[in-house]
Amino acid sequence: MYRTVWKNCQSSVCQINFYSTAGIKFISMTGFKANENFLVTDEYFFKSFKKASEVEISFYNSDANTVNASKRISVGELNSRIIRDVDSKTASFAAINIDFEEFKNIPSLKISTEKSIEIGQPIATLGFQLDKSNLCVKSGIVSSSFESENGLKYVQVDSSIKQGNSGSPLINAETCEVVGIIGHKLATITQSHKRMKQIINNNLAILKKSQGIFNVEEIDPIQVLIANQNQIKHITNEIYKTATMSIGYALDISYVHDLFEEFIDAEVSQTSLKFQIDA
Repeated sequence: MYRTVWKNCQSSVCQINFYSTAGIKFISMTGFKANENFLVTDEYFFKSFKKASEVEISFYNSDANTVNASKRISVGELNSRIIRDVDSKTASFAAINIDFEEFKNIPSLKISTEKSIEIGQPIATLGFQLDKSNLCVKSGIVSSSFESENGLKYVQVDSSIKQGNSGSPLINAETCEVVGIIGHKLATITQSHKRMKQIINNNLAILKKSQGIFNVEEIDPIQVLIANQNQIKHITNEIYKTATMSIGYALDISYVHDLFEEFIDAEVSQTSLKFQIDA
């Protein structure tokens, strides 16, 4: 079953690398091609995008390691290709136009049209872990489904999820259709990491206000405490990066399906209007 998923789907999944102005890669995530010319990924794309200077999109061959097609573009150009506004009510995913010549022969994944997915359904995820450039397939099952506080539908899966899997397609292992997009923000470890960083940043802000007020044998104890907090912050980030989550959450793919339906309707309307004008 999972060999079939790999064979049918792996060529449509890509790694998205974000680079700083110094040309240093600072984070990676996953995406997939859909509806012929669109890249779909998790909303974490927006947060990473704002910090980047360039973004590289790479699709891999069936050996999981060698690049099939790749394109590195500036944030300015990428910004002009973003379809989904982050402030939209249903902006728990990002859609980008990638009609580049390099990606012309990359196949698209099929989006499921099913209104719901059964609990217990076997699923697969395809994606990248941490900053490693080898594509991985993972097995699992749908363990539950729910609505978030803002009314969005999510699928809960029992599967191994790591940082870098954000944006991975959640695939029905029996039909090879995409039923969800793996997200990051609902995971317990993500929320704990966020709270821990807030606590450390608050401590640092308080300590920095007290710098230089008093010294002990020419040593500023506040500087020592600041260094200590920064070390804790670094360790916290490393633990978060390498942690494996046995439970993952995916946005229901119906939102992506609805977006593509809107584009189809818009294209039909434009074609009809052009025909009337030409006539």
